[in-house]
Amino acid sequence: MTTPALSDVEFYIVDFDRTLVDTDKLNEVFIEVAEQYGAISREQIQKADADVKKTGDSFDTAGYVRDRLADEGRSDDWEKLEKQFIHESRSLNYLLPGATELLEWLASGGKRYGILTYGNPLWQRIKMTAAGFNHTRHIIMQQKHKGKLISGWQRSDGSFRLPEEMGGGSASRIVLIDDKAVSFDQFPPAPSVGYWVCDPAHELEAQKGEVPTNVTRHTDLTSLTDVL
Repeated sequence: MTTPALSDVEFYIVDFDRTLVDTDKLNEVFIEVAEQYGAISREQIQKADADVKKTGDSFDTAGYVRDRLADEGRSDDWEKLEKQFIHESRSLNYLLPGATELLEWLASGGKRYGILTYGNPLWQRIKMTAAGFNHTRHIIMQQKHKGKLISGWQRSDGSFRLPEEMGGGSASRIVLIDDKAVSFDQFPPAPSVGYWVCDPAHELEAQKGEVPTNVTRHTDLTSLTDVL
């Protein structure tokens, strides 16, 4: 078996929320379980969620519910709620259209990839476990500028030194797939490329923005996998 030259090695980075998985569905199931445990009302969560999203940030649903339970001296109920949410999620499919095909394409082609997601580590970890991605290589960021992080991996010769969380090793270029324009801020230039997967007809405030010239826009993952 011939080892590919570094010039032929690429690494795919895929976003989690609203790129691979239906975040709204994940939230809905979590809220249903939280209501079952009498943790908090749907109206309270939805109001807090809406208030945070007005600022363009991601709402930490799990942290919000956990803190409310802790304030009431019900930390044991939080552990039960978390386990029940993950248990009920096992029979559900949270993947967005085209996600299965993208993952199959990456696997069948032997492509190296990992998930780079932004948000509170607790909530991101719970969601990734619920959606079945807890064993996938990943990094959870607490700031939005993924392009800046990726640029920090680049060596003086243009190649990239991948962090151990992404499997280590080197790559000649990075391919970033994400739903938010801000994720491509300071993203490395060509030959690295980005795919901004966001339907203009249903664009959220947090997804809007400008992207570099080496980033192309697609309405969904299905249209993207058609051109990969």
